[in-house]
Amino acid sequence: MTEFSPQNSLREQFVTENIPVGFPWRLFTFSLILFLFSIFVFFGLRFGYASYLTNQTSALDKKIQDLSSRVSVEDQARFIGFYSQLANLKKILDRHGFPGNTFSFLEKQTVGEVFYTDADFRAEDSKLILKGLAVSSEVLIAQLSLFDRAPEVANVFLNQTNVDRGGVTFTLTLDFKPDFFQKTAP
Repeated sequence: MTEFSPQNSLREQFVTENIPVGFPWRLFTFSLILFLFSIFVFFGLRFGYASYLTNQTSALDKKIQDLSSRVSVEDQARFIGFYSQLANLKKILDRHGFPGNTFSFLEKQTVGEVFYTDADFRAEDSKLILKGLAVSSEVLIAQLSLFDRAPEVANVFLNQTNVDRGGVTFTLTLDFKPDFFQKTAP
């Protein structure tokens, strides 16, 4: 009979295998292919695409030279002066209050059956007095309601109405919020 020893059974239970460690060929092959592809792309961009861009640049430079030879120096100077004036005007208009917002506002906020015959804008108190003609009283009420709901308007006042056979003539005052004139309308 063999004698049972605790050390022998532990060794038998925890016997380690010797796994052969070899070179990771698959990882190396994949890395090598990826590296060679990167080198190929680099040289393709460096020599192929760079020379293409250089040729395109020189062709555009030649076209610019041809174009500048066709336009006289006086015309170039006038164009530069005109462009400078336009740029300065844009700067001034960007800093200035913009009452031109009223036109786009009226275009968006007018009922189709309302026609304006006169407009008077007072910039000092941000008021627009409109005179016009509505097809009916209901259309005028719808127009007043539309103005009243507009976020740009602080108050709407109906100054005068007159019912004729052709419709309802009216005079109304729109009191705009001050920030309405600080930026251009979208």
